Amino acid sequence: MSDNVIDMAEAEIETLVTDTYKIHRGSLKDKLRRVGRRLPRSVAEDVAYLEDARRRTAHPRRRGLVDQKRVDTIVSNQRRTLGRVDVARDKSRERINWLGVLVMNLMLFGVVYYALLKWLGAI
Repeated sequence: MSDNVIDMAEAEIETLVTDTYKIHRGSLKDKLRRVGRRLPRSVAEDVAYLEDARRRTAHPRRRGLVDQKRVDTIVSNQRRTLGRVDVARDKSRERINWLGVLVMNLMLFGVVYYALLKWLGAI
């Protein structure tokens, strides 16, 4: 296992994140931090494994502890996972959730206002 294989895997994941979320600045770690919760959890876990694998390959005796099959699986899984992400749908859901919270808050305000008027005897 060489650093070159890990570099290629990280570069491919970085390209997928850049294309999916339209974030062009910073390293892979910065891009993942900017995307935040919108990113599937498995992507962050797999990138953490790749960073750990990079640290292992720096030591000559631990170079063999990196699983080549897992690195290949990580890349193929991330292609599939990031291919299924629909940013427009996620933003739409975010807006709908925000509107739902707004409506609930307005309803709660209306109930409290009605209770206050009832208590004061205005109604």
